[in-house]
Amino acid sequence: MIGHVGGPAGGGGGPRQALELALGLVELGHDVTVACHDHDPESAFDDPAVRELDIRSVRRHVEMPAGVVGITGRHWAGMRRVAALIPPGTDAVNAHDTPALRAGALAARRLGVPHVWTRNDESVIEQALIPDETIQTWPGLHRRVPRFVLFATDMRDARAARAVTVLDGRNARMVQRTYRRPATIVQSGPRPDFFERHDRDAARRRLGVPDGVFLALGFGLLFPHRRFEDLIDAIALLRDDAPDVRALILGSDQRAPGYANELAGRIERLGLADRVELGRRGVSDHELRDAYAAADVYVFPNRRQTWGLAPLEALAAGTPVIVSRGAGVHEVLEGRPGVTVVPAEDPGALAGALRAARAAGPVDLEPTREWIRTELSRRAYASRMAALLS
Repeated sequence: MIGHVGGPAGGGGGPRQALELALGLVELGHDVTVACHDHDPESAFDDPAVRELDIRSVRRHVEMPAGVVGITGRHWAGMRRVAALIPPGTDAVNAHDTPALRAGALAARRLGVPHVWTRNDESVIEQALIPDETIQTWPGLHRRVPRFVLFATDMRDARAARAVTVLDGRNARMVQRTYRRPATIVQSGPRPDFFERHDRDAARRRLGVPDGVFLALGFGLLFPHRRFEDLIDAIALLRDDAPDVRALILGSDQRAPGYANELAGRIERLGLADRVELGRRGVSDHELRDAYAAADVYVFPNRRQTWGLAPLEALAAGTPVIVSRGAGVHEVLEGRPGVTVVPAEDPGALAGALRAARAAGPVDLEPTREWIRTELSRRAYASRMAALLS
């Protein structure tokens, strides 16, 4: 179960992970139903196998709830409708992320089966109780207490789950602090097709990357916690000694257009229009693989980020990465060939890492790619989740 499938970037990493789990469980011989509130097949991931899944939805378009009223309505009424989509005979329910937790618990109680909560992103309850660790904060008790009351059922539903899974140690700690129960770390990786090599020269021609340019790619839905401003500032710091280093930042701005405006203004103020390109739109999987192939390094400078699928995709595609310690994925990537880890919110450290990557030249990524291919494969992820669901 997931809140939505489709929308900008296919809906983001959560829906992608949920669909990868569904496909992996099918490969293992299980019958799978995917239930969601919103489903837009036209903007979902362009994987033929996804179209073969049994995906049931409340409505056939994606419209993210806005504000407290919209989010609360999705929680109370919308998730009840999602729960009703789960067919009789279901043996276990996996609720993917916070919006689906209530739906998963309702369906599990109705059918008398266990449910497992895959908790990727922080919940409203966590934003109310442990704002020192969350990405989004609500200053003042007068704002946090009402939100806690509106979503208090999440506390009960999380504690009733057979297991709560997270992707990294920081989020396991957040679950323990909030719900007073342990979390199991179960990690996932990129789709198999990201391991297919794209022609680098052809990809650079399609993107219009001039010869001799060292291209740093930033990709992700444009949210403030992504800290793409740090990549922009790092390029400014390299203006004199590494003028051939340029950046391409790609991602949909639909969810936070104000942040995208700030990035565009920063590029203009710093006089970097010829060295930083900002693409404010969603990209297809084919375009994304092209961008990975064209880039000399992928940069993931997040302040706080649950996991980080994009760095794994980039590595699978054969592109080295620079990852901040704010991203959970750094816990498993640090020290591996082709991976540089830097402090979050430190443009100077990022500039140094870009300078070093430019000087180092090509890196043998095969040991890292093989580790990702083996340990974070679709089948490996599905097997670990199946063990919790059985």
